[in-house]
Amino acid sequence: MKLAAPLLLLTATLMTACGGGNTTETPDTTGPQLTLTQGAPLEDGTVTLTATTTDSSGISKVEFYQNGTLLGTDTTAPYTYAVDLVNDARTGYTAKAYDTKGNATVTAAFNVTTKYQGSWYWLAVDSAGNNVADGVAVFITEVPVNGQQVAAGVYTDTPQTRVGLSLLGPIASTTSLDAAFTVDTTQPALYLVAQDNDGAFGTYNGSATFGGLGVVIDPTTGAERDIALGMVQIDTTVDAAAKAQTTLRAMLKGSLSAQRLNRSARVALPTALNFKLPDLSRFKLPQ
Repeated sequence: MKLAAPLLLLTATLMTACGGGNTTETPDTTGPQLTLTQGAPLEDGTVTLTATTTDSSGISKVEFYQNGTLLGTDTTAPYTYAVDLVNDARTGYTAKAYDTKGNATVTAAFNVTTKYQGSWYWLAVDSAGNNVADGVAVFITEVPVNGQQVAAGVYTDTPQTRVGLSLLGPIASTTSLDAAFTVDTTQPALYLVAQDNDGAFGTYNGSATFGGLGVVIDPTTGAERDIALGMVQIDTTVDAAAKAQTTLRAMLKGSLSAQRLNRSARVALPTALNFKLPDLSRFKLPQ
């Protein structure tokens, strides 16, 4: 019986050394760190969403959602999902990352945006103030020009007899603000090109405006007609149906008349674009 106490002590010591005591591992209940960002738009009219995520136990997968609907799952880094800027919605994207323990983290809702996106009403007038053409341009994506991003989309005139690509941004130089409409959606020859007078957007009732001098180019003869071009942003949603409004036409005509009086010198601008145009053939203009 005298050996009982030493044996009990030895047993307790061995159990402690072998981990057989009351020591327990703290369970991992913390989800991964996670952020969701977008890259620059690509030539095919898509933009890549990237989920950047880390966790001490490792990442098993990342799911991408739009307004609660699962779009896709990525199990290897970098964790990405491509959004079609022409056909897909732009709001309500989230990412959900899982670690190897099953813990998950969800990002806040993320909206995809591009430069000057949305619908713009445009009006070109000649030196006498007569209407040359007007219509709607919808900016959808971006293209790189001179190391900077330029908004790109599709335009039409009000009768919808002409449809081409529209561009807005620093086209002629890195410090200018220019607008350019191509003859059609497949070639870089220009139908209309103009440069904002002060190189910066103005405002009208809280909406962005463009106003400056330029030319309309006859696609057959190449003859140029001096014009003043005005543009005003109607909305910032690409999928909204935008139509020319009488009040906007009157506002722009008054504004352009004042600009012609202040500046009669002609702006030197290109007649063709020397960079690759985006493929926006999938986009249908609002009726």
